[in-house]
Amino acid sequence: MIFRKCTYRKWLKGTLIIIAFIGLNKSAYTQQDFINSQYMFNLYNINPAYTGSKDVLSASLSHRSQWVGFEGAPSTQVLSLHAPITKLKIGVGLQLFNDVIGPRQMNGFNTSYAYHFKLGKGKIGLGLRAGIVNYTYNWDELNYRDEQDIVIGQGKQSGMLANVDFGSYYKDKLQFAGIELAHLAAPTISSTSAEIDLKLHITAFYGRAIELNPNLVLKASVLGRVSEVSRFADLNLSFLIKKKVWAGVTYRTAGAVILLADYFVTPKFRIGYSYDYYFNGLSTTQSGSHELFIGFDMDIFKNNMLSPRYF
Repeated sequence: MIFRKCTYRKWLKGTLIIIAFIGLNKSAYTQQDFINSQYMFNLYNINPAYTGSKDVLSASLSHRSQWVGFEGAPSTQVLSLHAPITKLKIGVGLQLFNDVIGPRQMNGFNTSYAYHFKLGKGKIGLGLRAGIVNYTYNWDELNYRDEQDIVIGQGKQSGMLANVDFGSYYKDKLQFAGIELAHLAAPTISSTSAEIDLKLHITAFYGRAIELNPNLVLKASVLGRVSEVSRFADLNLSFLIKKKVWAGVTYRTAGAVILLADYFVTPKFRIGYSYDYYFNGLSTTQSGSHELFIGFDMDIFKNNMLSPRYF
């Protein structure tokens, strides 16, 4: 396939829109939602409208160890499952997650629903994700400068939040795009020791696959996330080699370069790994971040599953 000017312009336009929206001069200030460096291999975790869009029963499990060597660094595990109900043109899904940062643990579950319909040469999905988030703070794990601090001796405290997210997603044979509005109700828990609230997060992404030859496919994508507490953008280039291995690199505006690989063990089973190298203020206090991913697709609906998929 020839790399035509129109193809380049479409990808560049989408890239510039998201970068302008996020702002390259803005970095991540703090982390509220967990980060996924391999989002381009598992879009379900960042957009409910993707639910069921693979036309197969899709399961995945990921583990992320962030800022290795930094005391209290984030650790995240996510299990997800989603599938289409073809006759109704919908998808349904389930996500379980656990995220720990220092004395704070956040775990819970989300269910998702998406409706899909054709638009031109592609399809659009509109999706909702709803679930429960349980927060637990262990105040005894903190070191205090002020021995009269109000939270000293409080031990563990926990509370639950109801959460709702909305997303839209478009795909055709060679490109994809989406936007998610997370924590629409901005839920809050207040206590004598702390206030927990989930800020509205907006995540947008765009990507395009370019078939360079039968054994080599280039996929370029950009993702941006903005909220009251953080904003950053990811720029990714990945190559699919002989329909077996994805290898790529991501630049994150928060100050990181990410190397990643995804291997199709079989057409239905894949494993992925990514390593984040930081060149910001964290570079001297930790040794990077590691993320492992496994995915399994089952064509139990006899939809003639495409393998490998570009997205």
